[in-house]
Amino acid sequence: MPKTTIHPADQADLIAIAQATHFVVHMRRGPADVFKQEAPTLPDAIDIAEQIRAENKGRDCLVYAITPEGNSIPVPKAMQRVTGADAAIPDIGRAMRERRAMAADGRGKKAICPTAPRRAAGKVNDAAPKARRAEITENAAKGILPPVPDFSAPTHARFRKKLTNIVALAKAGDIEGLKAIDINPVSSSPKAMIRYRDLAVVALQARAGA
Repeated sequence: MPKTTIHPADQADLIAIAQATHFVVHMRRGPADVFKQEAPTLPDAIDIAEQIRAENKGRDCLVYAITPEGNSIPVPKAMQRVTGADAAIPDIGRAMRERRAMAADGRGKKAICPTAPRRAAGKVNDAAPKARRAEITENAAKGILPPVPDFSAPTHARFRKKLTNIVALAKAGDIEGLKAIDINPVSSSPKAMIRYRDLAVVALQARAGA
């Protein structure tokens, strides 16, 4: 199988995406209707993108990686098919062709210097969010309730009532009530509720066993 040659600028983009501090999902639904939501990791951004596409009859949206310097880089569709936080990037050649097509179409933002610090780009680097998640998990084991997910964005609107009920049960210490809640993980919103509910149960059980 022929080896794929990656242009230095494209390689720099992959490295920058791997080092992104967060991601932004963007969709223009109309002249004055623009959807924009941040996500801490690429898998979270993919979940949001899939949800907003489904809610808008398959209309396409863009996912941007935001670098520590504040630059934004379009994430190629090939990378958007990565569903695991540590999954390898599939078909680098195709990803690079889509990246160049985006730039030619005027959708790329600021250019990234090819001399950016080198880091393995085969995996998406979400070390900071992972550290935060680990801290929240450790706190739950100590009996500390997790932070409530931020459902202020429009895409979360229909899930806010259920989240409010879950938070109320957690604050009331109702472990069985939390366990009894049925949540269908069809998108990022219910997945966030599941994470909160499960960690809340861990925290309440830790308190009960203290």
